[in-house]
Amino acid sequence: MRKLLSAALAAALTLGALSDSVTAQEMGTIDAGFFGRYSLIDESLSPDDALSLGLHFGMFVFRNWALETQGSYGATSGDPSAKLAPFYVRLAYHRAFTDKWTGIIGAGWVRDNTDPPGPGDSFADDGFSGSLGALRHFNDRLALRFDIVGDYLPSPIFEGPGNDLTNVNLHFQMGLNWRWGVKPPAPDSDNDGVPDAQDQCQGTAMGAYVNYFGCVPEGDADMDGVLDSADRCANSPRGEPVTATGCPVDTDNDGVIDSADRCPNTPAGTRVNATGCPLDTDGDGVLDANDRCPNTPAGTRVNAQGCVPDGDGDGVPDPMDACPNTPAGTAVDARGCTQLFTAERREIVLEGVTFATGSANLTAESNEILDRVAEALVNNPEVRVEVQGHTDNTGSLAGNNRISAARAASVRQYLISKGVAANRLTARGYGPTRPRADNGTADGRQQNRRVELQRIDQ
Repeated sequence: MRKLLSAALAAALTLGALSDSVTAQEMGTIDAGFFGRYSLIDESLSPDDALSLGLHFGMFVFRNWALETQGSYGATSGDPSAKLAPFYVRLAYHRAFTDKWTGIIGAGWVRDNTDPPGPGDSFADDGFSGSLGALRHFNDRLALRFDIVGDYLPSPIFEGPGNDLTNVNLHFQMGLNWRWGVKPPAPDSDNDGVPDAQDQCQGTAMGAYVNYFGCVPEGDADMDGVLDSADRCANSPRGEPVTATGCPVDTDNDGVIDSADRCPNTPAGTRVNATGCPLDTDGDGVLDANDRCPNTPAGTRVNAQGCVPDGDGDGVPDPMDACPNTPAGTAVDARGCTQLFTAERREIVLEGVTFATGSANLTAESNEILDRVAEALVNNPEVRVEVQGHTDNTGSLAGNNRISAARAASVRQYLISKGVAANRLTARGYGPTRPRADNGTADGRQQNRRVELQRIDQ
């Protein structure tokens, strides 16, 4: 196999060297080639990696956009091995970065045909595929192609009740690519309709009338002292000072010519009005060039960036923020307070709320978390919640029920002490009856020892 691949590579390089066809990524161009592939297979299918050989074919349906098909055949390395024969259809975008390198990104459909080890029928799964790759061009015809391909199979054929699987396969492939297609149009740098090889007057203004050689017949239609063949602004106002290219002078390059510019030294890139002066569109005292919030309502107090201050960075301006010291990264509601519940989430786990071992006494680390919860509840008086205590299955059921109820009551009492009305809070212990994770592991038991808040007013 190695000798066969070496011979094929040598023949391909020889063919590419002999070819001098100039092709481009225009509609109608065709790509074809072969590749070798190394695959990391989803462990639910096989614990072993796979090697494959494949072919690909593509046609450019628009400039830079190709419809590609690809198929490969191979097997996993284990004994017995699984036979793999995926087939792809994808839309890929090709972007040339240099005359040697082109980047490729694509997405589409995959049919994953698999023959598992041992006797039994083969099967096929449908899914989604994405790819990221590159072409290293040797000449206009031949290139070395690299691809990373990912397959996602949302519903494998071998999933069943209580076995909700998804398969993700990752492939690394490399091979040769040949290209046949239309020749690109002859270069026309100044877009005057005359190819560069014929154009004796490069740089003609767009839209100008030119002769067979790409030149404007000599003249000075706007009488600005610049011949029409070199005049990029052929209709300059009579008497207006112009540059060597026939355009009105704009010293600070703000788009307002000097004769109309009342602020002739505006810094580069500054937005200006019709008289060439810097803009302050919202009238907040911060010029648009420095204003990160250019639509501030009139009369609003702003900072040096032109924005309403937001001291805690939660997205709610300080004048509207009922909880101005929310910790960074906390999700907040329209009042700027910690958002406990949403329409989709009616219960939350109080992460970080812990107790002394074997007791209902809150640790000091829990206070800051419960303070924010209390603040959010006080600012949302319509919300009523049940404080729930949960444990793992270690110990007796009676003991777990007792400690979970005591811990729920301890959290409820703390919230009441911080201003939450008692009639809005109930407390209940559920012991080990509602686990969130497997009690057979230390991590699972840690997750099951928790306090939750469940909204009960809706």
